[in-house]
Amino acid sequence: MKKEEKKPVDDLEAKLEAAHHQQDDKIYQELEQKIIQLEKEKSELEEIAKRSQYEYINLKTDFDRYQRQIKESSHTMEIDSLVAVVKKFLPFIEDLRKSLENITDEHREDPLTKWVQMVYNKFLKTLEHLHIKSIESLWLVPDSFLHEPVSLEPVEDEQLKGKIIKEFERGFVYHKGDDIRVIIASKVIVWQ
Repeated sequence: MKKEEKKPVDDLEAKLEAAHHQQDDKIYQELEQKIIQLEKEKSELEEIAKRSQYEYINLKTDFDRYQRQIKESSHTMEIDSLVAVVKKFLPFIEDLRKSLENITDEHREDPLTKWVQMVYNKFLKTLEHLHIKSIESLWLVPDSFLHEPVSLEPVEDEQLKGKIIKEFERGFVYHKGDDIRVIIASKVIVWQ
């Protein structure tokens, strides 16, 4: 009889063990499903993060480009404004230069002449601080970018042919770094 008593207990233990295995299998399958779901969510979140990072990089690149364009545009506007204002003052400066050229020797020491010379020099110095310089012309070969020949005069000497002998009107150029802009070309007389 002892053998018979053990059989139901063994069966019960086997059933309990089978139930535990079944329950463990069920928990294991649920955990596997959760792991699969979490890995899927993780993959989706990683994809969102990658897309966001890509969009951020594109947005940052666009913003940097926009800032550069604004800076260049602002710089160009500043120079354009400076050139426009200076262009209006250049005829006055040219008149001062011509007045000084036409002063006779007997009036060179007059206070008024010295004052005109001082004003003219200060104008030129101020223009230099703004990166605006007068165009050199005399005894050079005309440069179509800088010089505008208004007259030709005959000369016998072959070495002087094609060279500038007189500035009719002085020209000015803005020159800072690689940015070069002719404000007014020099009007010159050339030997031919």
